[in-house]
Amino acid sequence: MQGAAFKEKDLTSALVRVVKSSVTDSDAISVPCIEQIISKAGITRSSGINVYHLVEARALVLYEFKLDRYDAELKTALLYFIADYPVFRWSELRYFFSDPEIEIESILHELKYISRELEVDGELEYVWSPRWLWTKTVLKRLANRNRAGDPSFFEFLNYTPEDNT
Repeated sequence: MQGAAFKEKDLTSALVRVVKSSVTDSDAISVPCIEQIISKAGITRSSGINVYHLVEARALVLYEFKLDRYDAELKTALLYFIADYPVFRWSELRYFFSDPEIEIESILHELKYISRELEVDGELEYVWSPRWLWTKTVLKRLANRNRAGDPSFFEFLNYTPEDNT
């Protein structure tokens, strides 16, 4: 039986192949283009995929194409992100960062952040916050602000394939 890391790697390489075969010109590869191809490939919420796995699949494909990466400046970029959004959803973070999850999590833990799976807007989602904040405070802070990211990203998250019958 394969471990989760191998399955994730297989999925990522399959999605990268789908993107490469769908785009004729390698210069035409962009974030919106990749999101559209991933959605058409069936990686959607209507397929029963939760937000976490959806944004992780997107982030891994973007990372393979070297889009939305910070490399050496990851910690600095995360500090600026946290300054803007002290409490944030994992999907909001992954909109801005496609770097490996393990590297991002290690920096967040170093900054004394913890992850909690909370129901936000009727959807279970991982939320990161300083470890000393109460859950009630975290939910209140999320409710008092708009979701970080581009509206087209939320279209990607909520994409449902058209029924051609």
